Amino acid sequence: MRGYVVVAQVLAWAPTLSAGWVAMAGAVAHADDLAGEARAHYESGQQFYEQGRYDEAIGEYETAYRLKPHPNVLYNIAQAHERLLEYGRSVEWFERYLAEAPPDAEFRVIVQNRLRVLRGLPARISVTTIPEHVHARVEGGGKRIEIDTPGLFKVPAGDYEIVLEQPGWESERHAVHAELGQPYFYQYRLKRSTSPVAIFSRPRGARVFIDDKLVGETPYADLVEVGKHRLLIEHPDYPWYRQEIEVKPGAPLKLEIKLTRPVRSGRTELVLSSMIYGGVAGPLLVAALSTNSNFISTSSGLGVLLASSAAGIGAGFLGSFLSTRDGGIKVGHSSMIIGGGAWGTSIGASLALGLGVPNQYTYGMSLLGGALGITTSALIVRWKDVAPGTAGIFNSGGFWGTVTGALMAEAIFDNPSSSQLGWFLLGGTSLGLITSSLIAWKVDRTRGHVLLVDVGGLAGSGLGFALGFAVGTNSSANNGVQAGSRYALGGMVLGMLAASVLSRNYKGDLPPVEALLTHEHDRWALAVPDIKIEQAVTPEGTAPRFVLTLAKGKW
Repeated sequence: MRGYVVVAQVLAWAPTLSAGWVAMAGAVAHADDLAGEARAHYESGQQFYEQGRYDEAIGEYETAYRLKPHPNVLYNIAQAHERLLEYGRSVEWFERYLAEAPPDAEFRVIVQNRLRVLRGLPARISVTTIPEHVHARVEGGGKRIEIDTPGLFKVPAGDYEIVLEQPGWESERHAVHAELGQPYFYQYRLKRSTSPVAIFSRPRGARVFIDDKLVGETPYADLVEVGKHRLLIEHPDYPWYRQEIEVKPGAPLKLEIKLTRPVRSGRTELVLSSMIYGGVAGPLLVAALSTNSNFISTSSGLGVLLASSAAGIGAGFLGSFLSTRDGGIKVGHSSMIIGGGAWGTSIGASLALGLGVPNQYTYGMSLLGGALGITTSALIVRWKDVAPGTAGIFNSGGFWGTVTGALMAEAIFDNPSSSQLGWFLLGGTSLGLITSSLIAWKVDRTRGHVLLVDVGGLAGSGLGFALGFAVGTNSSANNGVQAGSRYALGGMVLGMLAASVLSRNYKGDLPPVEALLTHEHDRWALAVPDIKIEQAVTPEGTAPRFVLTLAKGKW
């Protein structure tokens, strides 16, 4: 029984042993096949390496290494990466070689020296900018290197940030990654620093050009590059406005531009007014200097007065004409000087009446007030460029102040004395000039707009006086002038308010108009119409025809 069992055991072991020998023999044969295939790939890699086809050599080496790992293959792969200037990959494969090769490996010392060299290779970062000479620096890895572009940074492998800074240009920061020994080329185009610019114009809707480039219409607001620029404001109805502007970083620029037409000369109105003033001032001066209070009523006195008036007219003409011979005078300036003379004379005469001085002194104080008014106005226009509308508001205030003073004196007193009338005139004129000066300081209106309001005031006061005079005359008190003055004051206020409301859409900045009344874009303007002479065709032939345009536009 026992031997059977042994036999059985022997018989049971024999097939197992036989199968093991068969498996070992197959493994050896398979290993030989892999070794042969690995050698074939290795030799192919060697051929590619010698031909300089390093990428293909690396592929063959890696296949050979997978089939039959050997440290020398790692060495060859590292060499091929180095030939391709892939120093980082070369370092990785050399480090694997040192990890897997035995301590006495043939190339260990060579690889260690080579690693020392490769790890010390700096990356080269070349930076250029537009514009040039920009301050640049590289930050990262505990390093901070600064240069001016164009320039070259040499840094160890790692992550860095390139910072570009230049006054007047926007700063930039760029993240870069540098590999061992690799060259990098970066070019950056910087943007100009910008600052907010707002441009307003009167009238609105003017085209805005910056450096000859259309950028929009007024009101205009946008970011503009820092620096000096050429500004052009173009409106079809006005001369071009040019200005050089400088935009500074962090300093918003706001421009308010009032477009003006070519300045009309006020020389004609100044000369005419000077002649009128001279014609009045001459006789006043003679009367003030005369010791005979009845000098005017004598036969010789009348001749002297006429002669002095003619002399005053001549003196006014020569003085105003010669003083403006260098190119004329602006309308606003001439209006201001004319008004200054008129209201100065009014204040001087009113003061004299209030004080009750003799006639000679009244004439003298009137002349003195006029001279002071002209001198003060001349100094004002020399110091400040007075617009026609501003002068119009000033003169309107003086006129209505004087009228109000006279009307109030008549409205309060049944028959005011010269002294009472003088003080009321003085107060009214002074208050009117002060009020209008404050209004002109804050409000900008054209002279035509002021004229419309004055016409409303005249119409209202005239109608009020007529109505009041009629009522007062038919009353029991029979005080037509006093009642008319009271009604005139109310009519003046109502007329000026109505004219202000009705003329709120008055467009004083319309292009030069040819008609008495022009309507455009829901606004209207009043002007002196042009008279044209045209050739008209008649049955008898051609004949001149006078054309006067009263209204123009859409109604």
